[in-house]
Order: sequence, then C-alpha cells, then structure tokens
Amino acid sequence: MKKTSALDMTTGRVTGLILRFALPLLIGNIFQQFYNAADSIIVGRFVGKQALAALGVTSPVMNIVIFTVIGLCTGASIFMATLWGEGDMEKCRREFSTCILAGLGFTVIVSLTAMLLIRPILRAMQTPEELMADAVVYLRIIFAGLVCTFLYNIYTAALRAAGDSASPLYFLVISSGINILLDLLFVPVFGWGVAGAAVATVLAQGLSALLCYLYTARRIPQLHLRRRDLILDPRLLRTTVGYSQSAALQQTCFFIGKLFLQGAVNPLGTDVIAAFNAVSRIEGFVLAPGNSIATAITTFIAQNKGARRADRIFDGFRQACRMAWGYDILMVLFMYLFAAPMTSLFVDSGETAVVAEGVRYLHAMCPFYFLPAMGDVMQGFFRGIGKLNVSLFGTIFQISVRVSLTYLLAGMLGLVSVSIATGTGWCLFLIILAFLYRREKPRVWSSLSGEQAAI
Repeated sequence: MKKTSALDMTTGRVTGLILRFALPLLIGNIFQQFYNAADSIIVGRFVGKQALAALGVTSPVMNIVIFTVIGLCTGASIFMATLWGEGDMEKCRREFSTCILAGLGFTVIVSLTAMLLIRPILRAMQTPEELMADAVVYLRIIFAGLVCTFLYNIYTAALRAAGDSASPLYFLVISSGINILLDLLFVPVFGWGVAGAAVATVLAQGLSALLCYLYTARRIPQLHLRRRDLILDPRLLRTTVGYSQSAALQQTCFFIGKLFLQGAVNPLGTDVIAAFNAVSRIEGFVLAPGNSIATAITTFIAQNKGARRADRIFDGFRQACRMAWGYDILMVLFMYLFAAPMTSLFVDSGETAVVAEGVRYLHAMCPFYFLPAMGDVMQGFFRGIGKLNVSLFGTIFQISVRVSLTYLLAGMLGLVSVSIATGTGWCLFLIILAFLYRREKPRVWSSLSGEQAAI
C-alpha cells in the first residue's frame, strides 16, 4: 500500500527532514500554549485575579489526568513509527485500532475516577477556600470532556508516527482560534466565568479530534479505520503497554510533582498563586520549541531504528542538539528583557503585586533556560530507541529535587524558590542523561550496524 501525506525519514538529508518535521510541531506547540493561555488571560482580565488563581490551582490536577492519557498516546506513537519504518502497514493499522479501543476504555475510567477525587485532592493541596468553588467547576467540565482529548491525541500520535506533523498543526490552529472566540463569548459576554473557559476548551478539543479523523480518512488510508478494522489485538496491546507505560508514568510523575509544587505555593496567598499561574503559562512558550525538536528526533530515530540506519540516528541526534543550544541562548535573552510585559498580559494594570512576583520568578529562571531544550532532545533520543524508562526515572529524580528544594526554600524566598529548585533539577537531570548517552551509544550502533561506534 502506498504511503501518502507522510514523511519517510529513513532517506534524504537529515537536517532538512528534522526541520521539516519539527517546524509544524513547533508552530502547533506554540498555538497549544495560546490555547492554554487564552483561558488564563481572558479569565484574569475579565473576572479577576481570584479566578486566575483558581485556574492556577486546577492546572497540576488537570495535567496529571490529561498527560497520563497523552503519555499513553506518545508511547503508542513510538511503536507505530517503528512499524511504519519497517513498512508493515497492516500491523501498524491493527496497532492503531488496538490503541483506540483500549484507550477509550481507559480514558472513561480515568475520567470518572478523577471527577470523584477532585475535592479531596484540592483540599490536600491546601487550596484557599475562596478558590475552591471555581476550581471544582472547572475540573469537572474538563474531565467530562476527556474523551475528546484522547481522540485528538491518539490521531495526532498516529499521524506523527507516519511522518505527518503538518496536518495536526492546521487543525490545532483552527481549534485554537475557536477556543479563544468561545472564551470571549462565554466569559465576558455570557458571564459564565471559569466554567465558560472550561466549556470552550472541551468544545475546541472535540473539533480538533473530528478534523483529525476526517483528514486521516481522506489522505492516509493506511490509518483509516472502518468498522471491520476495529480489532483489539491482545499481543499488540501488551507491546503497546510496554511502550506506553513508561511515557504515561513519566507524565504522571512529573505532574504529581507539579501538584506538590502547587501545594507549596498555595499557602503564599492569592497574588503568588495568580503569578505562578501566569509564569507557568509563559514558561509553556519557552519549553515548546525544545519539546518540538524532541518529538521530531524521537520519530526520526524510531523510523531509522526500524530501518536499521544507525548512522542516520546519530547524525540526526547531533543536528537536534545544535538546534536546541541555539534556541536556548535566544530564550535566556528574551525572557530577561520581556518578563514584565508578558506577566502583565494576565491581569489588569492595577495588579502590580502579581506582576512583581511573576517578574522575580522569570528573572531568577533566566540562567537556567540554557538547559531544558537540550534535556528534551536527549530524552527524545532514548524514547526513539525504545529506552523509555530513562526518561521516566530521570523525571522522577529531577521532580523530587524540585519539590524538596521548593519546600525547603519557600518560607525564605517565596516564589523564587520554585525557580532555584526547577533549575537545579534540570541541571542534575541533564548530567545524568549525558552519562547514560555515552554508555548507550556504542550499544545502539553495534546492535543496528554490527560495528562499534566511536565515542
């Protein structure tokens, strides 16, 4: 069966392929950040800093659930990319069907469980009582629409496994625009507050899922599933779980750590909570390019692993590292110069305390913005070769450092303690990844090419 609307990354110029794949991911990630930030900006400006703080409280709780689902899709994408690189389209199609059927059942269970645990979790985080009602309403609506999130991400994972990173971008741009328009309709016009922001997010996510399905049916027939194709293959499911569990656990552990961080921030007051929500959204833009390059190199390596092209694997990794360092240098300068105007977007002009807290955080973070993109690329290498546990255990380590240092320093330094703790965790994680890469490189080379790599 002929491959259409996809990118074969096993032949051709390495740098051009990675850029061609990563650029749509980057634009898509930036729009995803607009998608996420729109709720906070519109709620903060039209409802107030208390509502902005309530959204900040919900973020780690929501992300634990959402990114567990996304982690499962990420692992499935790596397996599908390997099958695509091998040219086994029938098995790839059966794998996609298995992912959808198993994933839908899992998502429904997770959604229902999360809805039952909202209040106990928020109370355990020492959420201020004045923020509780808004936080509960927002999370209930988001979790009720979790199936839409899963369907969008599993179709996006399948398209990226086939080398098509551009199409999901177009759908995301459209749904981001719709999300912002619905936010402006539901929040200031209808007066629905944080509930309106949640409804807008779910509706826009559902539209993204529908567009991905229609596009796949028309342009990539290898991944279009009809009723007769809906088969749950137990053997493929076991393999998929092996790929996915580490990615899902990594995401879950990371956001459990973020939940503990939020628990350290909540006693510092509404101004600090609102500022932390704002800078977290800003930081999403900083981290997006590194994530995009990492996703591109993961797919690149997975396809070339399937094709047994060890030379291309390491050539691609070197090019991705150069891209990451170049980007990190630019971000350090940008974030230092524009910390104040970016934080001011989230609140009205009278909320100077919120802006001041945000600026202190971002300025303290600037020396550390050299690190995350490179760390993402190295994690992308390990995911691409199938060593997903490296990212999992590394994430557990670095988030443990971040949480421990934050609780130790929060009483003395306030929100700046999160900056110092985060940067320290990134630095230590990168050192560990570099050591593991030097150990793994000759093994990968010899297993795929039968030769010993020069280190």
